[in-house]
Amino acid sequence: MAHLPASSLTLAALLASQWLSAAAVADIVVDGRLDESEWQGAMACTDWVRTQPFALDTPRNRNEARMVSTPEGLAVAFVLEQPAGEHRTKPRTPRDAGDFHGDSVSFMVDFDADGRVGFEFSVALGEGIRDGLITNQNERSADWDGVWQHAVRETDNEWFVELLIPWSTASMRDGNKDQRTIAAFFERTLYDRNERYACPGASIERPVFLSDFRHYTIEQHRAKQLDIVPYGTWVSDQLNDTSHFKIGADLFWKPSSDFQLVAAVNPDFGQVESDELVINFSAIETFFTDKRPFFTENQGAFDLRTPDDGQLIYTRRVGAASDDGLRSTSDIDAALKINGSAGKVVYGAFTAVEDRYGDDLGRLFAATRLSLPLDGFRLGHLATFADRPALDRTALVNAIDYEVHPQGRWRWSGQVIRSDINAEGIEATGYQAWLQTDFSQTLSLTHSLQLQHIDDRFDMNDLGYLARNNLRRASWDSRWTRAGFVPGSWLSGENFDLKLTYRENSDGLRLPNYATLVRYTQYESGWQGHEEISYESTGLDDLLSRGNGLVQVPRRAFVYGRYTTPRYGAWQQAFAGYAFRGGADGNGYELEFTNSWYPRDGLTLNLTLYPRRSSEWLLWQDGNLFGHYTARRLDAYGRIDWLPAPGHELRVKLQWIGINASPTEAFRTAGKGDLTPTSDPLLPFTVNNVGVQVRYRYQLGPLSDIYVVYSRGGFQFRDDDDRQLGALFSDADQVREADQILVKVRYRL
Repeated sequence: MAHLPASSLTLAALLASQWLSAAAVADIVVDGRLDESEWQGAMACTDWVRTQPFALDTPRNRNEARMVSTPEGLAVAFVLEQPAGEHRTKPRTPRDAGDFHGDSVSFMVDFDADGRVGFEFSVALGEGIRDGLITNQNERSADWDGVWQHAVRETDNEWFVELLIPWSTASMRDGNKDQRTIAAFFERTLYDRNERYACPGASIERPVFLSDFRHYTIEQHRAKQLDIVPYGTWVSDQLNDTSHFKIGADLFWKPSSDFQLVAAVNPDFGQVESDELVINFSAIETFFTDKRPFFTENQGAFDLRTPDDGQLIYTRRVGAASDDGLRSTSDIDAALKINGSAGKVVYGAFTAVEDRYGDDLGRLFAATRLSLPLDGFRLGHLATFADRPALDRTALVNAIDYEVHPQGRWRWSGQVIRSDINAEGIEATGYQAWLQTDFSQTLSLTHSLQLQHIDDRFDMNDLGYLARNNLRRASWDSRWTRAGFVPGSWLSGENFDLKLTYRENSDGLRLPNYATLVRYTQYESGWQGHEEISYESTGLDDLLSRGNGLVQVPRRAFVYGRYTTPRYGAWQQAFAGYAFRGGADGNGYELEFTNSWYPRDGLTLNLTLYPRRSSEWLLWQDGNLFGHYTARRLDAYGRIDWLPAPGHELRVKLQWIGINASPTEAFRTAGKGDLTPTSDPLLPFTVNNVGVQVRYRYQLGPLSDIYVVYSRGGFQFRDDDDRQLGALFSDADQVREADQILVKVRYRL
């Protein structure tokens, strides 16, 4: 036998040791088994407490979460005790379902540990997933869809969840350091008992949530990403017997951890997600969420909100109905967005240009964002700009925002905002300012005070969303959580929420004010309850007449109750009642009946009915003319979700709203807003609103999908029509303003 030189033996030993070392730190395989060596030395979160109800006591089952930083991404694992005798609820649900209707876990992480933006990654025992963003401390949105891996595995007494979140998921500060500090939160939902356990003991129901995450120091790895995702869409219009084809592409580029660019050329902003039907007779615009990928990818840095659901950037403005009134939607030529950081400063910018902007028919939108997060303090600036040449209008909005959260029970946040509008050569400058103070007196009792002022020249609706201006508002909110009931009690948790609101406009005229007491209850049997009583004072409504004078509104009272049953076999129900008396809507009621059926794990059927009746529905007609109507309304929502195999999803949504309204008396407003009866003629009317969508989705892989969608529907309003609800439902198939088939393919190269 030949003898190898000593140097060769040394080299062979070195290669063998390197091979063994590489094998020992092999990539984590996301299969739910946790058999890789990395998990043995992973950071663990073991001091779990019960947070729903908010008792902060020891959970009935053992829970453990592990987390480890790997070159591929942040790996997270859950080890969850659930003995064989404890029922496991695990229907398969579509991505981003509002409720998993089963056992689940959630991992939430703030990659910069500064309380600005959190990312949610939730997995159900039935392998449904949900992801989204948490901004403004406790406001959750499921519009964002990220690319990440997950796996679920069960044994007789435990189940396991494993996640791998790539470093390219988010833009992060201090990307060149060897270590970074993140803030993390782990949660488990035990559906059959309606309980939640968490580590640490925080809750999104409290005013401060992101800042309560636990901090961890982890090894930092360099992140790079370059994804080009072309798409093609074919739409066939069944009404006009026409079709068209459109192609475009999205680009996702992340050369380092602290910079990310998203670009779209000829982006497809067509809806494969249908909006819920809404009938709005009020003077306030309806707000819709946005599921378009360009506007959800790393949008958290731009998500600045104001009280009363205001948003400085409302992305549905981009691609909305054209300013010339000839198109219901506008095509987009190109859009660009960047997110990054330089030292401690976080920055971002985006712009979008609509088709025919060069011909003065489209629009240009732009925004910039700067933020300086420090320990217990954050200061930021957001600027937005909209150019609308068809209206000869430009709008510039500048906002300074701040948040102070020192160690302790207090938190202060607020904004100062200025709008500069130039419309047809006329300039107008307006201001908004608001302040919110949150105070935790004890773990079970919190208070919140909001003060807001908006002058009558402020306007941010060119790119943002503002329900109204000309407002001074003060509100107080106290929340008390009660848990730890004696053994044998029917209740397992109880929450009370007292809300008081005072409002007036900038002229000092008092608007209707509110007082509301809400009680949320959880029962040992698994039932849930929501009871509410509300009072609205007399006051002047300065919006109802659309600029034609004030309207004196009398006092009103409301009572509401809703109860949800636990799962009984394959069935679950919810029922509610809402009664109101006096004021602009007169006397009336609304009921809710919801029935959910889970015949198998991958199939869910849901039907909800909302019958409503009002005896004195006050509606604006024209000028200072109003009418009282007796109205009957029925809303019906049906939905089928079928997931026959991994990657395949079939969804059917059926929505119908019918209204029959008969006039009883006409009014005109006098100088102080009093309603004076008149002999003006009023006509009965009906509304027939229908929406149908059948959507099949096949997921080829991350950022790669095939959609086949059939949509049909329409809105029909008829004066001098007294058809009853049954006749309206029978005629629903004749309401056909849209009827199309859409096929969309996108594929990540």
